[in-house]
Amino acid sequence: MKRLGRFRSETGGALVELAVALPVLLVVFAGTTDLARVFYTAMALTDAARAGAQYGAFNAAQSSDTATMQTTATSATGVSGITAVATRLCQCATDAGVFSATATANDCTSPDATACPGKHRVITVTVTTSKTFTTVMGGFPAIPSSISLTRTATMRVHQ
Repeated sequence: MKRLGRFRSETGGALVELAVALPVLLVVFAGTTDLARVFYTAMALTDAARAGAQYGAFNAAQSSDTATMQTTATSATGVSGITAVATRLCQCATDAGVFSATATANDCTSPDATACPGKHRVITVTVTTSKTFTTVMGGFPAIPSSISLTRTATMRVHQ
């Protein structure tokens, strides 16, 4: 009978351990899930920026269409709330790879001989995507309630 009594008193120990450990495990699980969501959103922003830059880098005509580059970037992934800013930069380059400004600042429309006398014109497009990510675990100390994510893609325009 003594042995049976000892056995019965130990059966509640596992339940107490579970009651103590379960909240800690749930917090760790939720934190890991939040971290995974942040990484997924960051990768989606990178993909979106690349998609917008690829559209603009297709040719010189599309490089001036910043509105479509931005639309392409914001609709490239299934993530909502992405904002995009697209820009185009025209520079002159020597055969040695030294860059300088065009004769008229950021001149992408004049003929190469006028915009870059004795040099080559290089057109690049840059798309910057951003999103503010809201965490689930933001109420805990040392965990931010929101994280600003920004990704940029720059590509040379095919000419």
